[in-house]
Amino acid sequence: DAVNRVDRLAPIDAKFPLDNFERLVDAQESSERELHEKAFARDVKGHVDAISSKYIRPDEGTYDFAFMYLPSEAIYYELVCGKTGALLTYAHEKRVLPVSPTTLTAYLQVVLLGLKGLQIEQHAHEVMAYCAQLQKDFGRFKEDFDLVGTHLGRANSSFGKAEKRLDK
Repeated sequence: DAVNRVDRLAPIDAKFPLDNFERLVDAQESSERELHEKAFARDVKGHVDAISSKYIRPDEGTYDFAFMYLPSEAIYYELVCGKTGALLTYAHEKRVLPVSPTTLTAYLQVVLLGLKGLQIEQHAHEVMAYCAQLQKDFGRFKEDFDLVGTHLGRANSSFGKAEKRLDK
């Protein structure tokens, strides 16, 4: 339904099966509630599988994860903390990240911060490579400097000897 372009594509699926969740919320009896919990869990699992197979395609330019947008905090809470909480682990194993209206922005900011960290790391590697090259260049300069110093020392010594002979 949406794609965030941040270096690569970060897919966001916003279609969510609400029918069984609404029935779960409206259920009066525990047996009816349990029936709808199972149906909701089945719906979510199927939706996670669909998102995983449709949108997670690193070879086509996506990240190796996708967001599953949940349209309300109540659904997010049920998925994370309710009896269907094991589905959260299942979603994470499938590299699908459930997000709610309030957590979507936070997840996207974490992705951006992670990418900035990768850029900083890449620049740090470039700087380290430059420093290593500079160290080699400085090592060669030191060798040349020492050689010139040796030649100057010998020339000074020869000059001193010649000056003494001249004075004699």
